[in-house]
Amino acid sequence: IGRQMLRVASLGLRCSTSSQASSMLAFIVSLVAYTDPAEELYGIWERNMGKNMETKLQTQYHFAYAQHLAPYRTRNNVTLLEIGANTGDSLYAWSEYFREPGATIWGMRYGVSDSRMKKCRAGAANCAKVHIHDGDQSSARDLRALVAAAFGDAFKAPATLANHEWRRAGYDVIIDDGSHVPAHILFTFTELFPMLRPGGVYVIEDNAFSYADKPTHAYGYRVGHRGGIGRPTTDNAVERFKALADIVNREECFQDLDIVIFSEAIDRAVFQVAFVSGLVFVWKKTAAQQAGLAGIPSLRWTSHANGPALQEYKRFLEAGKHVGEAAAP
Repeated sequence: IGRQMLRVASLGLRCSTSSQASSMLAFIVSLVAYTDPAEELYGIWERNMGKNMETKLQTQYHFAYAQHLAPYRTRNNVTLLEIGANTGDSLYAWSEYFREPGATIWGMRYGVSDSRMKKCRAGAANCAKVHIHDGDQSSARDLRALVAAAFGDAFKAPATLANHEWRRAGYDVIIDDGSHVPAHILFTFTELFPMLRPGGVYVIEDNAFSYADKPTHAYGYRVGHRGGIGRPTTDNAVERFKALADIVNREECFQDLDIVIFSEAIDRAVFQVAFVSGLVFVWKKTAAQQAGLAGIPSLRWTSHANGPALQEYKRFLEAGKHVGEAAAP
């Protein structure tokens, strides 16, 4: 609080009744104690990541994360997975951010030896939340081994969102900060989104390579030979996620829509999609949301949407090999 505000508050206290003064004092204390959520997350990253937070600072991701991860922060049994654990410092930051003692933080690292891992400075209790698994996000075998390490070999994604098995297992937050190769992003999403708990959120970081329309390299991988803005290919993950906008509108606006973006099961489970600079957020429906949306009555005017524009759109998707499950890279 600035000095001028303190002067005004002090004057108000002197001129107030006892009850008014108590209320004003409580208000002042709340202002003093308040910490902006984005600034708090920024501080957590700064303490745990040091120079490695430069990319996050440049992209200003803390604003989006503070807004969209807030509902998960106080869940005692929250489980987060980050693809691209690197030297572990981002995992340590998440262990501090998700402060409840029952939180579990999983990370998948690739090509990083134990000797290169940073020391966890988030405190013993938070550091104990962190688990690291080695694997390649472009390998279905490795991704399934990752899930098995977290929830046991017997765990399979329950067939329905209302299944009580979700209380025992599944991720609440998945962050893909891995290779940033669009084909890997799509493949990993197809494998792991089904493992997201109802109401969970899936985040993709650093989507710049989807816009590369000339061949280049991302961490040693070749990208951009079929990518670029507006091209719905496996070299452009952003275009694939854009198409989910039509999927989430299906229940109310387009009930006869018969295109598939990832798979029928994945598409039907998507509740919301958001795009922030460099980030994509995809939320999974809760059982209540799924039941409610399934009960929307058919609207007569939606039949007028099934015309030449739809057929043209289908051809556009097919031309980019956009329909169906994401192909393994």
